[in-house]
Amino acid sequence: MAEKRNNDGFLLVILGSAAAAGVLYLIQEHWVDPWLSSRWASALFRTFRMSVVYVIPAIWWLRRRTQKSVFAELGISLPRERAPFILGTGILLYCFALLAFLLWPPQSCGFTFWSGQKGCGDTHLTDWMVVLPLICIMAMITDLWTRGFVLLQAAERWGEPKAIALQNALWLLLHLYELELLAPSMSWAGALLLAIFLGLLGDLIALKQRSVVGLMAGHAILNVGWALSIATWFSP
Repeated sequence: MAEKRNNDGFLLVILGSAAAAGVLYLIQEHWVDPWLSSRWASALFRTFRMSVVYVIPAIWWLRRRTQKSVFAELGISLPRERAPFILGTGILLYCFALLAFLLWPPQSCGFTFWSGQKGCGDTHLTDWMVVLPLICIMAMITDLWTRGFVLLQAAERWGEPKAIALQNALWLLLHLYELELLAPSMSWAGALLLAIFLGLLGDLIALKQRSVVGLMAGHAILNVGWALSIATWFSP
């Protein structure tokens, strides 16, 4: 049974998703975004490609390999008796990230266009009504895939240490763009330490609770908190 579980295509799905994500990122960066004329269209396409390369393959693989609830297998569960702890720990973890952002504010337009910073373009209603919700969805997809799918399934197959190592490698890979934007303000070392801190503690929460709902909520709140903070405090 163990040999069967180790050869059931799990690793191929992960590698396939990671490869497809890299290819589609380059396509969007070099061909799609230059053709699009708005931030909301770019954010919509990015959300679409993340759903295609991460969410759909994970659900497809789980539906073919288990008789259990796909939602439960992905950690999308919130037992009433543990809901306060699950939500509280997930949100608290990402509050540390928000605090780091406030202490070492990123300067790149990728983080600061909410403030109307010169050179980053004007902020429109669609940024708040469309772009911000899409950014939150993308953030939640990151936790859903790296922890709800990769971490929880890998832990069952190879044990928690190897699962944590795999998840954090993918976590850093998925956040290379954000790390590059954060590096000028908090240095590459600081950006890497923040990413590893979030990765490790988030993994421990997910493994302990078998739920990523709190982490997904916390990741979304991080983005909303940063957008509101920079629009309120750092506007020119």
